[in-house]
Amino acid sequence: MAMGYPFFILLGLFAVSWAIGAWHIACLQKKVRKLYGGAEIPGDDMRAEIVRRLARLDAQLEDLQPRLAHAERIADASLHKIGFVRFNPFQDTGGDNSFILILLDSENTGVMVSSLFAREGVRIYGKAIERGRSKHQLSQEEKTALEATMNKKVG
Repeated sequence: MAMGYPFFILLGLFAVSWAIGAWHIACLQKKVRKLYGGAEIPGDDMRAEIVRRLARLDAQLEDLQPRLAHAERIADASLHKIGFVRFNPFQDTGGDNSFILILLDSENTGVMVSSLFAREGVRIYGKAIERGRSKHQLSQEEKTALEATMNKKVG
């Protein structure tokens, strides 16, 4: 009787191990079926199907690379940050009729357009911005607007 007890323990451990293994295999088979859209694919056919899918994906990737390069060139040349501020630079005029418009790309290069409204008329100034700096002197309002525009998050 003493010899039979360890045998049943080992038999029980074997049965539990077999059940866990069967459960893992079933989970893996379920994942493989899900990967292949529910189709049951035998071993050798599965390898062939994987090779076919990889070849198809590689061809799609080759088709997408020139399109991505083109989209990146367009994105580099496009506006990423736009700032607009209305203000009143003179005490003797009413309302915020003056404005600053800033158009920048991802590298903070672009243009600043300032319009100053006064009783005598309107003056418009255009200033190039290269990497966040202008070769022309900026008013305090322009500096503040430029800084706020540059600090905008892209995307």
